[in-house]
This record gives sequence, C-alpha cells and structure tokens, in this order.
Amino acid sequence: MTLWDPRLATTGRPAGEPGLLRNFVGGRFEPSARTFAKISPVTGERVFEVAEADGSTVDAAVTAARAALRGPWGRLGERERAAVLRRVADELDRRFDDLVTAEVADTGKPMSQARTLDVPRGAANFRAFADIVCAAPTESFTTVTPTGGRALNYAVRKPAGVVAVIVPWNLPLLLLTWKVAPALACGNAVVVKPSEETRPPRRCWPR
Repeated sequence: MTLWDPRLATTGRPAGEPGLLRNFVGGRFEPSARTFAKISPVTGERVFEVAEADGSTVDAAVTAARAALRGPWGRLGERERAAVLRRVADELDRRFDDLVTAEVADTGKPMSQARTLDVPRGAANFRAFADIVCAAPTESFTTVTPTGGRALNYAVRKPAGVVAVIVPWNLPLLLLTWKVAPALACGNAVVVKPSEETRPPRRCWPR
C-alpha cells in the first residue's frame, strides 16, 4: 500500500502558479486531459489545479483494485491487514501538520477543528477498525439433522470485492477514513471518489 503524498502528486509549475493534483491509480500518479480549479472557500483564490477523472481513469482504478485482490493484498489475513491499517494510522500521525494544512486549505475550516477532529479522528479510525477486525467473533451453532445427527453451522466472512467510496464535501478526510478503513480491514480493495466541491459546514465559515 502506498500512502498518497501531495508533494508527489503535484507537478512542477511556474513560480506563483498552483500545483496540479493528479489521480492516484495502481500505485502511480496518472495524467489527465482535463483539469479544474480548486478554489479556496475562504479567499476565493485558486489553490490547486485538479486532474479530472474520466471513464478511462475509473476503469483503470477498478482494474488495479481487482488486480490487488488477486495479488498479495487478497491473500492477507485479518491480523496482517490490521497491521497495514495501523501503519497507515502511524503515517497520518507522522504527517499531522501537513494534513492539517491541507484540510484547512481545502475546506476553509478553522485550524483548531482540523487539529482536534479531522486528522486525529482519521488516524483513530484506522486503528479502531484494525482492532475490530481482529476481535470480531464468528457466529456458530449446532442443529439436529432430520436423521438425528448433529450439524455444526458457522459463518465464513469473505471480502465483497472492489468497493466504491464517495466522500462528502464537509469532512473529506474524516469521512474517507470511516469508509476506507473498514473496507480495507475486511479485505476489500477501494476506489475513492472525493467531492470536487469541498467546503466547510456553515458554522465553520470565518466570521
């Protein structure tokens, strides 16, 4: 698993020009024929150009996700997947200040909220679902068969496959972790579509 890095996602541009945020597919940043401007909800300035995903980008993302399920990721057990989720949480902690800065620029919410809610809760979600998947019980019970024997019935949990995640505009990082973390914990591969119109709830607008 490769954690998204905005420093790698941005391409070089002339001084003073916004960077370009590219799509991340199959472990690589992909180009795009079309872009749109990410506008600061506070200042109205253009803070980034964002690569627009088209149908071919989505197809490539789904193909990469299916390949991950057929590859090493699909062969990991619960405890191994939990270890990956905890490493993600550790990386979120390590880059805490970077993520706070990104959240504030993206949503316009107060820095105090990003520091106490969005980023720490995002890391906590990965740890929480890592703990849950390791401790989740498996249901089993016995029944008497028509011939008088006894049968053991038990549940076998398997990944659903490729999971599509749509992230709302108001809590882009936190709500992403609430969806991506449990999907990965259960062994799925994930394709994420964030909102292109991220903005803070009304109560977060600067006065």
